[in-house]
Amino acid sequence: MGWCRFALGLPPKAKVHNVFEKWHRAFHGTKKDAVVKILEGGELLMPGDVAFGGEKIKEREGHFKDDWKPGGFDTKKIFVSPSIRYAGHNAYATPNRYEDKPSGQVCIARVAFQVFIRPNSYEAGEQTIGETNQIDPKFSNQEIEWSTKERGGTILQGLIVKVEGTSMDP
Repeated sequence: MGWCRFALGLPPKAKVHNVFEKWHRAFHGTKKDAVVKILEGGELLMPGDVAFGGEKIKEREGHFKDDWKPGGFDTKKIFVSPSIRYAGHNAYATPNRYEDKPSGQVCIARVAFQVFIRPNSYEAGEQTIGETNQIDPKFSNQEIEWSTKERGGTILQGLIVKVEGTSMDP
């Protein structure tokens, strides 16, 4: 199966800034536990920010951190991609196994957000997942990861879910 999009209500600033016509679209893969927190706060946050409810956002396990990163790489940003193939990678959209008990059918599900991002608020950079092959034929691996330090420069547009790997094996 492919990705299924669930539209989200847009904040008033979306209309004010004419985001459908003027802003760029991108994707932000995440883990299932972050979905509610992102929806409650209504925006993407960067490491160091404090989310609604008081939890401090940290870099994810296995991702670059201040003490483990390439020289000059800034981890205190919001990262998105113009490619759902990249944002949907296991490094970002963590796969979750689900089993339907009555049928024994096993599925893998992952989640991401579709967002608007303000033009000229972000930098395009190269992939950071160690991939040597072309990730998405529509985008260069050298410009597939977008990052911004601008709070309020992204607007959530949709929650997208992918269910795959259906099997009869429990």
